[in-house]
Amino acid sequence: MSVLEKTRTYLIGPMEYADGRGWRDDMTEFLDGMNVTVFDPYKKPFYNAPKEDDYTRGIITQKMNDGNYDDVAEHFKQVRAFDLSMVDRSDFIICYLNPAVPTFGTMEELVTAVKMKRPTFIVVEGGKKYTPLWVMGMLPHKYIYSNFTELKEVLRDINSGKKSIDNMKWRLFKPELR
Repeated sequence: MSVLEKTRTYLIGPMEYADGRGWRDDMTEFLDGMNVTVFDPYKKPFYNAPKEDDYTRGIITQKMNDGNYDDVAEHFKQVRAFDLSMVDRSDFIICYLNPAVPTFGTMEELVTAVKMKRPTFIVVEGGKKYTPLWVMGMLPHKYIYSNFTELKEVLRDINSGKKSIDNMKWRLFKPELR
């Protein structure tokens, strides 16, 4: 069995102010090849999760414009709870940051993952040198990458055993228990 086989990851990144589907689809296809379960907030794995599709987003935007803040708050309390649950249920986290795009949910999910000591891999748009300074202080910079190609190489090396995992961060069940 490969190191990452039957593990779970959550893909953190912008949704509200940028389309986050492309990189998520690409990473999902890559990780499927390693038999990693991918949690994608666009495709929540829960049977009772609140929707975040384009149609629902339009309704929420209209409710915000109309001042129906109670409805919006109630919907996003549920979205937040389900998304943070995916952080909790993941063996590792993949995060995409674009410093030019506000990402409030992304930042809470990232902080939660770091506090939980989840192995967290970050790709920064434009390259590692554009990493927000606060993020540089959150985790070792060896987990921050300039592009997804670099990240995929590291994940391949971890999966094959060529690169050992950090026992201070990784808490993987034995293969037969995954």
